[in-house]
Amino acid sequence: MTPRERLRSKIAALQAKTEASGCTEAEAMAAAALAARLMAEHDFDQAEIEMTEATAADNSTRTTNRTTWRDKLSAAIAYYTNCAMLIRCDRGDILFVGREPGPDIAAYLRDVCFRAVDRALREFKTTPFYTRRRKLSTRRTAAADFVDGMVLRLTVRLAELFKPVRNESARQEAKQALAKREPNTVPVVLKDRKERYAGAGSAGWRAGADVGLHHGVGGSAAPFAIEDRS
Repeated sequence: MTPRERLRSKIAALQAKTEASGCTEAEAMAAAALAARLMAEHDFDQAEIEMTEATAADNSTRTTNRTTWRDKLSAAIAYYTNCAMLIRCDRGDILFVGREPGPDIAAYLRDVCFRAVDRALREFKTTPFYTRRRKLSTRRTAAADFVDGMVLRLTVRLAELFKPVRNESARQEAKQALAKREPNTVPVVLKDRKERYAGAGSAGWRAGADVGLHHGVGGSAAPFAIEDRS
């Protein structure tokens, strides 16, 4: 934990000291005053204090600045969980920032979706559609079209799942909090690619319908499923 993170945690703990939590009125007032002073001295604001963060491993090998399907899917997950996202190449991870429990859900969804895409792609590579292509270049194109189709389907389903809780104001607050925590960032434009093999894209779209997700946050075993709506 960095010094700033420790300070933020201390301020949050001070803010939690209220009469309702068992403090006397005097103790609660003293804690609130100290929290306000620390926030002013160290340039914190209320939105930043209430923000949480979570990380997910970035297992991709980045040799260029080109965006990948992993970046697009991560960005979609961040958007629908009201989070801001930062790819930290120096640490080999992706940081999600937002109001609790958004970041934890985002990190969980990202790991589950990535595993599902990797697994489905391995299966696709055993199909005749893929194996009958003799050139490495055409195989790579077919695989990319398959993944694009699957990512698109997952994105559509995420949009449906999170529609009731999508909040643009919360997302903008998350982006502002991330900008304060990580000021030296470079924006990246997510570029689309042109599909060549419609059959591969359709196969990916169908594979995206088979991914089942569970909440997996806070120890809850309650289902958090993306249902097939085809």
